[in-house]
Amino acid sequence: MKLNLGCGPNSLEAPWVNVDIVAAEGVDVVHDLERAPWPWKDGTAEGIAAVDIFEHIAVRARITFMTECHRILEPGGLLQIQTTYWRSWTAFTDPTHTGFFTEHTFDYWIPGTTLYRNNAFYGGVSFEPVMIRKPPPGTEMVVILRKPAISGPAAP
Repeated sequence: MKLNLGCGPNSLEAPWVNVDIVAAEGVDVVHDLERAPWPWKDGTAEGIAAVDIFEHIAVRARITFMTECHRILEPGGLLQIQTTYWRSWTAFTDPTHTGFFTEHTFDYWIPGTTLYRNNAFYGGVSFEPVMIRKPPPGTEMVVILRKPAISGPAAP
């Protein structure tokens, strides 16, 4: 299974499961991604796409978002997040954006980074970086993270 989180009108063909908070054409599962647990079993998703949704998640719910993605991804599964970059004009234009992100935002979940030392306060889950694209001005940031093949508790 692959999940297309916050799909809005941009649903994808099977094997993608399209998820949104609003019941609309193309939405397979209606769920509020700020509330856990999400309606999937542990380790059942081989991939998750979150395009233009992370910037709409409430500040305190971002930890829920990351821990739920980790929980439902199978070991080795990929999480792709496309979100507003803090230097992009789109970051501040949309009044529903709750945050703006840098290439270091996801370091809280990546072992070996300076910010990871606070991981226990950020859900205690870890990902391996596959790609973190610092975008040119005016564009969005793309982050691809992999759930480690063998997943355990976060390092202290």
